Amino acid sequence: MFSPRPDTAPAHRPAGRRNRGPGTVAVIGLGRFGSALALELMRNGAEVLGIDTREEVVQELNGQLTSVVRADATQEQVLRQLGVDEFDKVVVGIGSDVQASILTTSRLLKFARPEVWAKAITGPHAEILDQLGVHHVIRPEHDMGVRAAHLIQGRVLDFLAIDEGFALIRCAAPATVQQRPLDALAVRRNHGVSIVAVRRPDEPWGAIEPGTVLHESDQILVTGPTGKVEAFSNLA
Repeated sequence: MFSPRPDTAPAHRPAGRRNRGPGTVAVIGLGRFGSALALELMRNGAEVLGIDTREEVVQELNGQLTSVVRADATQEQVLRQLGVDEFDKVVVGIGSDVQASILTTSRLLKFARPEVWAKAITGPHAEILDQLGVHHVIRPEHDMGVRAAHLIQGRVLDFLAIDEGFALIRCAAPATVQQRPLDALAVRRNHGVSIVAVRRPDEPWGAIEPGTVLHESDQILVTGPTGKVEAFSNLA
């Protein structure tokens, strides 16, 4: 476990620092997005270093993350002193200062190891991050807007864009695929989608197996081209 001091970076890295195991993530910028992400990573068993310039934010998250420090992540030397260059992944979640986001990201991309994820505030910001070579550009407001549009338009209960023009949705089982074994209905051939999981009332999600029969109260996960999965969810 890493434990840099709350307000200053250690002058020397502890011995064995380079042997840190997998699942280490530094989250830079602990606003609503960054703090929610950091806390969820902790719940999933990752070791998380949180970095923010605001003392009140650092104090609030103290004890909830593996370590949290107050520091200026736009400075390359600070990042190195904190050992960020040795982490498995780094997330730049800075949400209000585009210049700080770009500067921090450019510093991180000089390091050989971390996989860099960065939050984009606007379309041009996302374009710049992509041009810098960020491994993963996150656009939470854009993605939530797209998701909400699909939820509003039809019977889709949840929507996840997998790639351009391809999606995974959660919906009620349409009447046309109920009461008969799915392998006899040729869903993929007839509708161009695949039903991959089902959840029955008071039961957890389960994989679709040969002979699975759906009922009116079932919810299903369906994957395929976006237009086709939405059309499938709207079947009578």
